Amino acid sequence: MKDKTNLSVGIDLGTSNLLIYVEGQGTLFNEPSIIAIDKATDKVVSVGHEAAKLVGKTHDKVEVVRPLQGGVISDIKLIREILLFTLEKIFVSDLQTIGKLMICIPSEITNTEKEAIVELGHSLGIKNTEIEEEIKAAALGSGVDIFAPKGHMVIDSGGGTTDFGILSLGDVVLSKSIKIAGDFFDRQIIDHVKTVHKLEIGNQTAERIKIKLSSLTGPYPIDEDGNPIVFEAMGRDLVSGLPRRVVLGTEEIREVLLNCFEAIKSVLLTTLEETPPELAGDLVDNGILLTGGGSQIPGIREYIAEIAQVPVYLSEVPITAVIDGCKKMLKMTNRHFYSEV
Repeated sequence: MKDKTNLSVGIDLGTSNLLIYVEGQGTLFNEPSIIAIDKATDKVVSVGHEAAKLVGKTHDKVEVVRPLQGGVISDIKLIREILLFTLEKIFVSDLQTIGKLMICIPSEITNTEKEAIVELGHSLGIKNTEIEEEIKAAALGSGVDIFAPKGHMVIDSGGGTTDFGILSLGDVVLSKSIKIAGDFFDRQIIDHVKTVHKLEIGNQTAERIKIKLSSLTGPYPIDEDGNPIVFEAMGRDLVSGLPRRVVLGTEEIREVLLNCFEAIKSVLLTTLEETPPELAGDLVDNGILLTGGGSQIPGIREYIAEIAQVPVYLSEVPITAVIDGCKKMLKMTNRHFYSEV
């Protein structure tokens, strides 16, 4: 019999969001991967949504940090702190109830970083700690039968990276990654507004602009009355130094994004060119699956389909695909383990 206190926990360690699944309870945490630290005491002030509210608005005594930048670990100690804070909140300090920990990570993370993440789990007192690639979990969480002897392609566009993966027989055959994704789009919007409109805006404003005005192909988005959608961006005038606002339209933001997507297009074509012929042939029927926050950009399906010349599908659970796949993998490994006990 399985010990009811020997729970399995899955973690999607994303650049933008941290998601935590607990066996039998579902996904209990889905918030920004941001932590606020008191510089004087090194103690955690807040994590997730509460920490995100402090971005760009803190004083010298508090530092707000993203422990992952561009899909790369920028501070393993802060990752430990953010996991410790959230897990203790969920388990009320009783981490001993966790029997297995599975952490999903970006495809192109280094072996040194992989070892550091496994060791991180051990430092939390969870000896049975495993890592899995996000691209694999995203496919499984989106309902793809990755264990069949057929080729499937997944493009997972998150906050820090856009990952490309070819899967077959339950594993990743080929993977590539580029550090052009949601956070990069925000920075390009900031640069565009600064260059064209002589206005300095913050990251949160840039993200709101991206969400409201983004599109890649087709008619430009309109509101309920049929009028072009616009966004009033407020920031600091670079000439006068005074607060000012500008009105931005969908056309200029599409131009910014299309420039960003040129590099994504290049990696996509390279991935397809390097895919083994038999698996490439399977894509004619199976197509390409898009997951992650970036898959929600209007027109992206048509944009990718025009390049790849195969069907392109959007995941029904783009934001939770990775943690949903992690949940499935935990169930499969648990079933295999306990059938042998």
